[in-house]
Amino acid sequence: MRVLSLFDCSLNSIINHLPEIKDQGFDAIQISPLQNTKNDYSHEWWMLYQPINFNLGNRLGNVDDLKRLCDIAHEHGIFIIADVVVNHLASTDEPNSLIPNKMCDKDLLNNWDCWKERRQVQNWDNRYEVTHYCMGLPGLNPNNKLVQQKVIDMLNYYISCGVDGFRFDAAKSIALPEEGCDFFRNVTFSLKKWLPIIYGEVLFSDKELIKKYARYMKVLTNSEGYNKEDLIKFVENKDSYLSKDLSYTKHVPIWDINSWYKGLASYYPNTLYYARNYSNDWNGWKSKEVKEANLKLVKK
Repeated sequence: MRVLSLFDCSLNSIINHLPEIKDQGFDAIQISPLQNTKNDYSHEWWMLYQPINFNLGNRLGNVDDLKRLCDIAHEHGIFIIADVVVNHLASTDEPNSLIPNKMCDKDLLNNWDCWKERRQVQNWDNRYEVTHYCMGLPGLNPNNKLVQQKVIDMLNYYISCGVDGFRFDAAKSIALPEEGCDFFRNVTFSLKKWLPIIYGEVLFSDKELIKKYARYMKVLTNSEGYNKEDLIKFVENKDSYLSKDLSYTKHVPIWDINSWYKGLASYYPNTLYYARNYSNDWNGWKSKEVKEANLKLVKK
């Protein structure tokens, strides 16, 4: 599957590009999180990752816009994959705050068991820290049944709107069943219908950890795995391009990105191409090189 990540694009603007996206050989579009945010007037890209609840509708569009996008995308034979934030909610406005914002879902806000330990991850090679501490925002306790049910309800509502799959943001920070957490097992088996694709973000990880996540979903990663069928591979993503802490592809020319993507797509059957937003390079996905890469069949 070839996925085009149209990060921070309004749902209605995506509709205008559907014929060209299909012609370029993309099978699916990954849209940004649509959950309510703590500041819907802010156009900072990271605000989309500070939701206050699991309700849908923000500056990118509302439920009606989503249904329309899904309907028209399906007419063109394109899947819609929703990026979902299930690991954390928004913080207060104080710097480095791990305290939930007062606008967060009241059912969760007033229940201590719904939250991870209020400590920041320091060692990303320590699985206890990664799965029990916070990654810069107030972390949700994925073992809590109320948290799980709210996530399940949101995902099923997405499905009722026509969404075909999900990207779990920060999946690496959610423990696995073999680590004592039943989140992914309970959530994925509670969806109202089978979906073509579900993947979780597991970056900078070894093959063994990727293998464990691959038991429950495909793995969106910049690392290697044992089985290429399990992976969604990418050259760059929003973090490598926009994040102040990472941004390792920020100054890489788009022609290099496209060349590397072509090499990636020649070996991996599942790839993601990030359309560089806020940039003159946004049209990079329209190149002949990307089209050739997408249409090339990969031997299994």
